[in-house]
Amino acid sequence: MAYLALYREWRPKNFKDMVGQEHVTKTLMNALVQSKVAHAYLLSGPRGTGKTTTAKVLAKALNCEHRDGVEPCNQCPSCLSIDQGSAMEVFEIDAASNRGIDEIRDLRDKVRLSAGESKYKVYIIDEVHMLTTEAFNALLKTLEEPPERVVFILATTEVHKIPLTILSRVQRFEFHRISLEQIYKHLDKVCQTIGRDVDSEALQIIAQKSEGGLRDALSILDQCLLLDGKLGVEQVYQVLGMVGEEFSAKLVDHLLARDYAKTLGFLGEGINQGMDPRQIIRELLDYLRQALLYTSTQAFPHIAPHLKEHLAFQCETIGLKTLLQWIGILLQGESQLKYAANARLAAELLLVQVIYDSGPSYGKESPQVLERLQELEEEIKNLSSGKSRKESKVESPKKAEERSSDLPSHKKHVESPVQDKPVSTQEGKDSSSLSFQDVQGHWGEVLEQVRKRKKSTHAFLMEGKPVELDGDTLVIVFKEGFSFHRDKVNQKENRETIEEVLGSLFGKAYALQSLLENEYVKGNKDSDQAEKSKENPMVKKAADLFGSDLLIVQEE
Repeated sequence: MAYLALYREWRPKNFKDMVGQEHVTKTLMNALVQSKVAHAYLLSGPRGTGKTTTAKVLAKALNCEHRDGVEPCNQCPSCLSIDQGSAMEVFEIDAASNRGIDEIRDLRDKVRLSAGESKYKVYIIDEVHMLTTEAFNALLKTLEEPPERVVFILATTEVHKIPLTILSRVQRFEFHRISLEQIYKHLDKVCQTIGRDVDSEALQIIAQKSEGGLRDALSILDQCLLLDGKLGVEQVYQVLGMVGEEFSAKLVDHLLARDYAKTLGFLGEGINQGMDPRQIIRELLDYLRQALLYTSTQAFPHIAPHLKEHLAFQCETIGLKTLLQWIGILLQGESQLKYAANARLAAELLLVQVIYDSGPSYGKESPQVLERLQELEEEIKNLSSGKSRKESKVESPKKAEERSSDLPSHKKHVESPVQDKPVSTQEGKDSSSLSFQDVQGHWGEVLEQVRKRKKSTHAFLMEGKPVELDGDTLVIVFKEGFSFHRDKVNQKENRETIEEVLGSLFGKAYALQSLLENEYVKGNKDSDQAEKSKENPMVKKAADLFGSDLLIVQEE
């Protein structure tokens, strides 16, 4: 006899042998007992959960010559012919390859021919969602008023594609994913029956990777049993081309240590052993999912028993905040990894980004950060109570001294992130004697402080440069063609931001004047005369036509 795959050899032949779909089998058995079999059923659910098998068992029960209660005998000619696929009363149609209106019209014509005496004609249409709209319309009338002793059983994995007119004319049964425990028990029963020694952890991994489909689980087991000797975890990983939970656990250890060299080196070892970098990232995500479940519920998910304590330690070290950050980075990168031309480089970049973005605290805020957050909260309260921003930023010398004394000795020279020290104080000069050279020398600090406060203002200010300090007015010049940036800097909110930074850095309030190069060179020496010239109607019209940045006013 030809070899049969396990999923075919172990296909249930009775309702009692069905695994994990009790809500379906119980209803159908009651319908047979009460002789209330409907003319049309729709079986929907994930692949490999027993839809087609249930349809065949029901067809046998309807036509069995020696039925035992509601169960088919599986010995009579009718049952044997249905199992072999040669029954004249049962028609299996694959809607994926027979989806047109002509095939459905042919089916509709054959339906009119009555079945044999005391026989049911059963039409099993698999993947029915693949039918065209015209084919559904042709099937509709037959489903609504079928001939006597004709039963339609429609099966699909995508019930949302079925027209509502069809759904309203059938009894619908939703098949669920089979639980891991039920799949594990069935696989263990199969192994004991055929006399193979298989490690229980290996069966758990097979059950987990089948994603609730018993047919997939049996197919994986069938492939793994081709190996000699006892079937263990490593053999299952090898057959499936998987990395394994131990590899993912060690990779997480390197990520926790924030060691770029060891992380990338360990990834390289896996790739050199033939592992796909895409699969490594997928299984790392699955391992982190188990960590997320444990962190959230304190209950161990489906993971190898010898890794449970290690997973608990890792979860405690990482913290929920960092764990969510890791998963977010990897999820975003994994969706792009499948399209990457260089998968190894993309995987390396993802792991480096995880280490770089996670920071050293692993979800636990440092005292300095907590203190800064508290200060920000106080500042917000002050602003809401009507105090100005400058008032809220004033810090008493005593408090500043206390805060400075709390810092480690090697960090006391670092600038406070809360309040910028005036340049004049740093250099031991009086603010009234501040020169233009002082402003030029610290212009980089001005730009950096503006960037911290408002990035858009920093982008506009980057195109200008200080050219003159006229009393309490700082003149900034933009190149010709950058009038847009000049205008943006002159806007009230942007100008005030820059002036506030100047005051905090140099210890004195300064006004900002922004000009284009031609405005500064040609007109700044005699600003009153230039302003009068610009009031000329002809000058205004020229500015409207050619733009103010291209306009040069000369007095003769």
